[in-house]
Amino acid sequence: MIFSLYPFFREAPRSGSKAGRILLILSVMPRMRKGGNHTLSSFVLRLMALLCMFIDHAGLALFPSVGIFRCIGRLAFPLYCFLVAQGFRHTRDIRAYARRLLLLALISEVPFDLLIFGRISSAMEQNVVFALLLGLLALYAVRMLKGNRLFSAMAVFALMLAAMAARVSFGWLGVALCLAFDYARDNRSGQALSAVLLPALYSLTLLLSGVSRSWVMVSLCACLSAVPILLYNGKPGLHHRALTLAFYAAYPLHLCFLLMIRAMRIIPPYFLH
Repeated sequence: MIFSLYPFFREAPRSGSKAGRILLILSVMPRMRKGGNHTLSSFVLRLMALLCMFIDHAGLALFPSVGIFRCIGRLAFPLYCFLVAQGFRHTRDIRAYARRLLLLALISEVPFDLLIFGRISSAMEQNVVFALLLGLLALYAVRMLKGNRLFSAMAVFALMLAAMAARVSFGWLGVALCLAFDYARDNRSGQALSAVLLPALYSLTLLLSGVSRSWVMVSLCACLSAVPILLYNGKPGLHHRALTLAFYAAYPLHLCFLLMIRAMRIIPPYFLH
């Protein structure tokens, strides 16, 4: 995949601004679609999301002045929402899936608060697994209320409000992405388009709420998640229960690892403090 995209990334700097580079890369997606180069399995998408998330949190905790870390990290959340939508479609037990996400969210909250806010508990923001759980609940509600569009809309709206009221990471975006990916389940181009439009809308709401333009531009990098989504081949890839558990455990463990590295003060600028 990297080599197939190389010519487009080579051209990207000529477009000028960061937004221009994003638009240039997104403009090649129809050509990629026509080429039929669907090479990424669910396993590969999981690895990509995990790597992007680790880079994001490493940038936040250890290299706060290096913006590229946060730009790369923006791809993780849409990819995880996409994987939740895929998991919802194929899981045998949605309730067990939801329980796993809830347990993971609760276990991860303390290391998340310690890494982000420097204290054991904070009401400022809840970790991203809660956003994925609310997205899964929205999918389940829509399925159960399929015959009643009004009640379905009310349930979705209530879950979006809950995400914003609880200050869950990314607010309403998690619910919206999961629903959009599931709605376009058999249309890869539609899913990729959702991965562009919804993060772009979310970035616009950030701008209108007074968030700095520089962070809004970083948030727009989430639109690049459309590329791996477009290349998804619909296959699980390498799959084993132990791997699934490892992917779950990676979230709290990587937070703890970064906490330890920061506490040891071995990476600049922390060794100077």
